[in-house]
Amino acid sequence: MNPKFYLQIPERLEVLKQNLQSCRLCPRNCGVNRLAGQTGYCGVDDQLYCFREMLYCGEEKELCPSHQVYFAGCNMRCEYCSVAEWNQNPLEINGMNMAQIADKIHRRAELGAVTLNLLGGEPAVNAAGILELLWKARPANRLVWNSNMYYNPIVDQAIRGLVDVVLADLKFGCRECAARIADAADYCEVVTDTIAQAAAWSDVIVRHRVLPDHFECCTRPGLEQIAKLGQRVKVSLWFDYIPPIPAKETPAGYVGAEQHQKTIQWAQRLQLRIIQ
Repeated sequence: MNPKFYLQIPERLEVLKQNLQSCRLCPRNCGVNRLAGQTGYCGVDDQLYCFREMLYCGEEKELCPSHQVYFAGCNMRCEYCSVAEWNQNPLEINGMNMAQIADKIHRRAELGAVTLNLLGGEPAVNAAGILELLWKARPANRLVWNSNMYYNPIVDQAIRGLVDVVLADLKFGCRECAARIADAADYCEVVTDTIAQAAAWSDVIVRHRVLPDHFECCTRPGLEQIAKLGQRVKVSLWFDYIPPIPAKETPAGYVGAEQHQKTIQWAQRLQLRIIQ
């Protein structure tokens, strides 16, 4: 972590805490006083609720081994979310405290973690607590902001220079799918802008998890938007979608070979900087 930016954490943290009095960290703009224990759409107050941490080698190769630290609470409602149970009632989680997480960060680094992967849930709604954690732990390995990118500029300003890699999760390419599957009709325009902001100061990997039969509505337009950023960003294509049971608004099947091939060909046609 750049010492110059590390020393700015207390000032940035104060700005975030002032915001939590009428929270507008994300486009939900709930306006609740999280410092007083109120909760908005994301379901969390001003505390960190860590429900999982582990050393993991299943991320993009350049990020591994990665120490993943999961924080509860999310500002989207993706039906196929693999950690939805920890976001529904995040305040009920009996997680680790700040000192325990900081200790785990150092222990995982000693075990070979080359990155500290901040995810959830959604790290943006936990930005204040995460900055407190970074101030306490002062991690030596590279920081990965693993996010749905559905947040307001105040979060970008808070993490700018502190984070080494922004791992941006590009979920949808059209308003209708974002509204129906994740309850975020404005997702596409918000996320496109947020990724562009991050690309101005950070190494950015855009991860697109392909949804079955959503090539024309999501994959094609989504990748076209990313292509406009040129070679500033890397693109990681994932075909591991697992349908929830029951699948209501999301696809009930899996990505087939034809869609897999079509996606690769389209990404190559757009001259995207594809990584694994």
